[in-house]
Amino acid sequence: MAQTTKRLRLVYAGLLAALVAAGTLWAWQQAARPVDRSQLGLMTSLPIYWPEGADTVALIEGEGELPWVRQVLEESYTITPLDTLSPSGDAGADPLAGIERLLIAQPRGLSPQDNVALDNWVRAGGRLLLVIDPMLTGQYAVPLGDPRHPQSVGLIPPVVVRWGLHINFDERQPLEPRLESYGGGEVPVLLSGEAILVPPGPDADEEALAARGDCRVLGDGVAAECKVGKGRVTLLSDASLFELSGPDGDVESYLRQLADFALE
Repeated sequence: MAQTTKRLRLVYAGLLAALVAAGTLWAWQQAARPVDRSQLGLMTSLPIYWPEGADTVALIEGEGELPWVRQVLEESYTITPLDTLSPSGDAGADPLAGIERLLIAQPRGLSPQDNVALDNWVRAGGRLLLVIDPMLTGQYAVPLGDPRHPQSVGLIPPVVVRWGLHINFDERQPLEPRLESYGGGEVPVLLSGEAILVPPGPDADEEALAARGDCRVLGDGVAAECKVGKGRVTLLSDASLFELSGPDGDVESYLRQLADFALE
């Protein structure tokens, strides 16, 4: 009888150990499971996906630190870097296929095909955060004129004017950093632009009028928002938030709030 009781205790102990091990394995598998993140397309001339002058091979192998902007965005999104927005060639793949959210920050000039592709993508339901700074103020290791230098003067894509928006720039404004409201939060700015609504011209035909978005200026005027077809565009006329070399104070929360406001 005593031996039977002892054997039963050993069996129960073994079962308990197996259950604990199985539970530990399940918990580890749940923690290791990748987070289901939305796709975010990214087109930019700023060093916010790879650090400026970085050894990309070393970074891919896990050596070195990625830009803080990328780290914050990858908390919620899987980022797809884009060099173009339009298919290349007759049978080229669509770079925007499967992407519902897009961040374009201080881009180099968009081609006519890119403008058309962006317009169609937004109208089909895409959410766009477009950051165009009339005058960058960040410090970069590469000199002006070097093709690796970010786009110093923001280029406004024609499609933005088509939607009914433009950006003014006052060169007389003081060179002082400040916080500006866009209605859903605040962003740090320095020598910012002013988002304005562009009325239709006297010669605008029915097609041009139909192409316009339902736009409004946001907050203190540093941003604007347009409903275009089924999609939405948020225009920010300052890139200072994305030029910061590292998070300082509430900067990370500013970016999270901006992304949530514009892309969700």
